Amino acid sequence: MYPFISTETYLTASHPALRLRPQLIATSILLTLTAFLTQGHEPKVRETVSNGSKTWQVYDPATHQKATFYSENDVRVWLENRYRQ
Repeated sequence: MYPFISTETYLTASHPALRLRPQLIATSILLTLTAFLTQGHEPKVRETVSNGSKTWQVYDPATHQKATFYSENDVRVWLENRYRQ
């Protein structure tokens, strides 16, 4: 049909690579859905160390707010204030 595509590259429904057990498929779908529903609006906190100094970058996906903190306590205060709003 197309000269640049070999018919050998097509997978059919009977190909062994496509024979997944229904339980694995269901588990994969459930895990993906759970991750999507539970992580969508949770704040993201990332700790980095540069030249021996720690910093924390935080991001709130609900408000698109970003901030950088230089102490773990400041991150806790930010998180607490986020939940009080």
